[in-house]
Amino acid sequence: MGVSDVKSKALRELYEKGVRVLGESESRKVLEEYGIPCPKTVVIGYEEGRKAEEYLRELKSSSDWPDYPLFLKIVSPDIIHKSDAGVVKRVVSDDEALMAIETIIKNAKRYKADVRINGILASQDVSSPETRELLLGAVYNEHFGHLISLGIGGVLVEVYKDAEFRAIPITESDVHSMVSRLKGKALLGQFRGMRPINMNVLVDAALKLSKMVEENPEIREIDINPFIIGPERGFAVDARIRVE
Repeated sequence: MGVSDVKSKALRELYEKGVRVLGESESRKVLEEYGIPCPKTVVIGYEEGRKAEEYLRELKSSSDWPDYPLFLKIVSPDIIHKSDAGVVKRVVSDDEALMAIETIIKNAKRYKADVRINGILASQDVSSPETRELLLGAVYNEHFGHLISLGIGGVLVEVYKDAEFRAIPITESDVHSMVSRLKGKALLGQFRGMRPINMNVLVDAALKLSKMVEENPEIREIDINPFIIGPERGFAVDARIRVE
C-alpha cells in the first residue's frame, strides 16, 4: 500500500512529502475535499521573535479572515490536546487577539521545551447556545478493518467514553443506531429549551467520513473532536488524521 492507493488529492500531496500525521490545518484540507464542513480558517507561519501585532496584521489581511468572535490556536505537531496545553484562546477583539497570541506562544514553549511551532491559526467560532459537541472518527482494527466512531465529544471525551463503532461502509440507519445507543443521547434531542440537533447534517458528515476511509485505506485513524452541531448546521472544528 502506498501513494498509488491515495484517492484524495490533498492527502496524496502530503503523503508524497512524507507526512504521516496530519494536524488540524492539514486534516481540514482532506475533510473539505470530501464535503465535510469546517469553520472559516486562516493559517500563517511562525517566526521566532516576531511581534503579536505583526501576526495579527497578517492574519487579518487574508481573505479567509473569519472575523470575531474566533479562536486563535498554535499549529504544532507536538501538541495534540490544545486545551490542555493552553494554546487555544477565544477572542472577540483586536486587543484580546494580541494578548492571546502572546499567551498561546508562551504556553506552547512552556508545554514542551523544544516544541515545534509551525504556525498560528484563526478559526471562526461556530458555537451557539444550541450547539453540542460530538466526536466523529475512524480507526483501523486488524480484525474488523476500518470502523467509524460516533460519540459525545469535547474536552470530557475521555471521561465519558461514550461512543459507538460500526464497520465501513456505514449507512444512514447505522448512524441513527449509533446515536440511539449513546448513553448521552438525551443531550442531542430537545433539551433544556434547546432544539434537537440536525440529524440529516450528522448523517451526511458520517457517511462522507465513511467514504473518505473507503477511498483512502492507508488512513489508520481520524479524530474529529469536536464536531460541533446544532439544529441547523454542523462543523468539524478540530481534526487529526494518521496514515501509514
